[in-house]
Amino acid sequence: MGANGVASAAAAATAVLVYVALSSSGGGGEAARLRRPEEEDEEESKKRWPERAPASWREAAAVAARTVGFTYRETLGRWPLGDIAFGIRHYMRIQGNLQHEYTGRSCVPLEGPVTRQELIAILRYLRLCMFFTKKPYEVFLEFGGYGQSDILIRKSKARVMKPSFTIVCDKSTKSFILFIRGATSVKDRLTAATAAEVPFHHVVLKEGRVSNVVVGHVHCGMVAAARWIADQAIPCLSRAVEQFPDYRIKIIGHSMGAGIAAILTYMLRENKKLSSSSCIAFGPAACMTWDLAESGKEFVTTVVNRNDLVPSFGKVSAANLHTEVIGSSWAHDLLEQIQQTRILGFVNRSVTFMQSQFPFISNPRSKVADVDLMLSGTSEAETILSVDARAAIKKHSTLSFWSSAPSNRKTLESSLMNPTQSIAALMSTYVGTDKDTEEHKNQNSDTKELYRQDKEADAEKNLERFLEALRSSPSASQEPLQFYPPGRIMHMVVLPSPKEPSSIDQCSQDECVALYETPRSMYSKIRLARSMIRDHYMPRYIETMEMLIDKFEEEDSHT
Repeated sequence: MGANGVASAAAAATAVLVYVALSSSGGGGEAARLRRPEEEDEEESKKRWPERAPASWREAAAVAARTVGFTYRETLGRWPLGDIAFGIRHYMRIQGNLQHEYTGRSCVPLEGPVTRQELIAILRYLRLCMFFTKKPYEVFLEFGGYGQSDILIRKSKARVMKPSFTIVCDKSTKSFILFIRGATSVKDRLTAATAAEVPFHHVVLKEGRVSNVVVGHVHCGMVAAARWIADQAIPCLSRAVEQFPDYRIKIIGHSMGAGIAAILTYMLRENKKLSSSSCIAFGPAACMTWDLAESGKEFVTTVVNRNDLVPSFGKVSAANLHTEVIGSSWAHDLLEQIQQTRILGFVNRSVTFMQSQFPFISNPRSKVADVDLMLSGTSEAETILSVDARAAIKKHSTLSFWSSAPSNRKTLESSLMNPTQSIAALMSTYVGTDKDTEEHKNQNSDTKELYRQDKEADAEKNLERFLEALRSSPSASQEPLQFYPPGRIMHMVVLPSPKEPSSIDQCSQDECVALYETPRSMYSKIRLARSMIRDHYMPRYIETMEMLIDKFEEEDSHT
């Protein structure tokens, strides 16, 4: 196929995807264009999310298009530019490291030989999970000591709501282990991003009879993926258990795979033959409501590492964090920095440019908090711009920015992506723009007078609009549900070591490790930390777990 053929095929595929996306949104024609954003959000929330994996590429494209819209509304649609660029970093700085909260009175320390043996077994499952996720399948088999005859199912290609998984027979532990891969591809991330709440119930069996039914809500994408895996795994596992009745079933996953593994375990245990199923979830996403999460304590073990963000990250906890960021003084601090570094002129000139590049700034929807609430606690004099500051705004015109907009755009975008260097970048752009403005004024006195008239009318108004846009965000159409990590939670904590560590505390020079069983309520709040992303990766989990095992071994040798 020639270049023209490839281009035509790509254009046709794009047209089909756009058509499917538009048709799946439920609107068309003038009626759709005349709807207000709030009405669209309300109508979108009333649509039923799929509870099973898409059966065709059309359904997958429709789900993907809807998920993209949902993700935007819950992220950039709620979090204005100012909170992302400045607020989170400022709030993280004033909050400090809160990892010590996982060692409080409500947290139970875990130690001793029994805990050490449990960790050794868990560490093996974690390494197997990492090899399955990151290494070629043959390397995974070799590391686990599995042969081709030990493979019951292998699904290596992931699709939307259809994650990669495998089932192997582990003779050393007399168990059938089902590994679920986390989000390693775009399609996996679409599954994870489909985070709407859907109803779910768990039938509790005791001695083959129904003893209880637990009702709640779960993560849409994960429950659909779990049902897809269950449809294929249940017949296979049922035959395997009939052949080896003394074997048990283990389901292992990390991150998104851990959330799917937990929900899948709930499903398998409703089958009498598979009621021995249990799950080990490493850093699972907050994926179910409280009652469901509590009911899994007997068969789901969640392991959390240090400052891992994922187990506490959900719509409600993110909204609470947003409220706290708004309540912090980042806006007032930013205003002081602007005044002190003489970049008000650039801010004023860049307003129109930013609005043209970021639609969610130029047309903010309903507000979750106004400026007065954000600046609560500050005096009236502090919230009013000084006379000198307003004079500085008027000194430079909005229109003069356009002559140098192409050259300034890179600096503006890089400053927003890297808040720590934003002031310096904005200063350098401001100085360059100021020089260009002076040259332009010297060239044309009539234009100079036009600039002066324009800045008198628009300068202060543009600054106020800019600050308001930074602080504003759309409000939710309905109250979301709080999700939690499932089952029993074991949290590995690493804190700064005491000045004089005891002989049995296996502490390095800088940190000391411990293990706690933590209450679920602690994961309704996001605790920001510089390492909150890095601590989610499996190598970090392995590192901390090895430190714990070494500590427990050292303690046993002293008893």
